[in-house]
Amino acid sequence: MSELKVGDVVEFKIEKLIKGGFLGYVGEDEIFLPKSLSGLKEDESVIGKNVKAYVKEFKQNSIVVDRKAYLNDVKEKLEQKADEVLIAKVTKVKPNGIVIEVDGISGFVPKDEIFYKKIDHRQYISEGDEVSVKLIDSQRRIFSIKKTLPNPWDDVKELNIGDIVKVSVSHITDYGAFVDLGNGVEGFLHISEINWDGINDLTLGDEIEVEIVQLNPETEKLRVSRKNLLTKPAEIFAKKYNVGDIVEGIVTKFINVGAFVEIDGISTLLPNKFASFKKGEKASDVFNIGDKMEFKVITINTEENKVIVSRKDALPNPYDIFAQNYNVGDEIEGKVKYITDFGMFIDLGDIEALVRKEDYKNNYEIGDSFKGKIIEIDGERVKLAE
Repeated sequence: MSELKVGDVVEFKIEKLIKGGFLGYVGEDEIFLPKSLSGLKEDESVIGKNVKAYVKEFKQNSIVVDRKAYLNDVKEKLEQKADEVLIAKVTKVKPNGIVIEVDGISGFVPKDEIFYKKIDHRQYISEGDEVSVKLIDSQRRIFSIKKTLPNPWDDVKELNIGDIVKVSVSHITDYGAFVDLGNGVEGFLHISEINWDGINDLTLGDEIEVEIVQLNPETEKLRVSRKNLLTKPAEIFAKKYNVGDIVEGIVTKFINVGAFVEIDGISTLLPNKFASFKKGEKASDVFNIGDKMEFKVITINTEENKVIVSRKDALPNPYDIFAQNYNVGDEIEGKVKYITDFGMFIDLGDIEALVRKEDYKNNYEIGDSFKGKIIEIDGERVKLAE
């Protein structure tokens, strides 16, 4: 038997599971760690694990050790060293942080406690590395690496909301970008704050000016805006055009409420109700992406950065032309476009006419021909009867 005595700390590798505990060796001495004193799961996953424990007693063929007592003492010592920098060994690297070991006690460093920058720790830390840590939560054994480093957030305490600072783009995501103030502090630039178009036009390394819109060094939160420093597109538009102007634009995108039309590089809105004279038609029913045509400027709101244009107001009113060519009582033929509870609408080419339910007797389906008499012409309201 070795010269070990009760209370000594021994370190050994668990070699096998036996009834009631675990076996290992220190030199030629057999070490028995009872399950009740181990703090370990009794399964094959612990085989090969290096552990530390106190010598509890000597038996004829083995040395009985107590790991729980050792861990409790180390935990108390760790809590007393909460403000001290400790050396830990990395035992596992995970996407959400790293598992470490300090004097035989397992701990965890969350990814947000590894670096001040938003970078992937897995590219810089590997199993077996030694790292400096500080204990920040003794109950859950949570440690921090960045708390051992100079805090770059101390450098931004003099900044205020509304300040304009020069930054470089350090990381790009689907929802925006992170920007570096130059000292390791990163701020978040949401995609809606990059520019007035809501499109990320930044690349890594770009140096830009931004305005601070949210700052809290204690919680390490910094949000910035680039859009606030850019001239509103509606202001640029207003310098060149006025409400009522006829302008040339290109249809660039369809949305639920209409379409976006680009005019001189500025995105404007074409609501569905201004796409066509025909009721119920959407911009996507009438146009194709890339169509170039004339539009009339309906609204310029620089405060809300909104420019609204109309296609139908840039065209001669087909209802006026219809009124010049037809009279009440004239017969006319068209096709059933859609049917409602109160009647049906007839496609007459450039315009539509309503046939109320009480003004026709035959059954019709969409696409059927309809011949009837004009019973009303009133602006954009034309009515027929069978």
